[in-house]
Amino acid sequence: MSNRRSRADLLSMDPSGRADRIRTCWRREEAQTMSEYVIVLAVITPAILIAFGLFSSAIVPAFEAARGFL
Repeated sequence: MSNRRSRADLLSMDPSGRADRIRTCWRREEAQTMSEYVIVLAVITPAILIAFGLFSSAIVPAFEAARGFL
């Protein structure tokens, strides 16, 4: 049997043990899920589009120069 306590044991724990158990669960780092990647992408994409819109007068000549170089 595992030494880990089940969730049902939380109610029978003393308050400090319960707090330690909850803190341990909160600190546990896990890989990002696909939904988190989608949220990050949904925040970054508009920021990039706004930046391109604001700096388009400087960006277009740089793209033209790069295209002319190639």
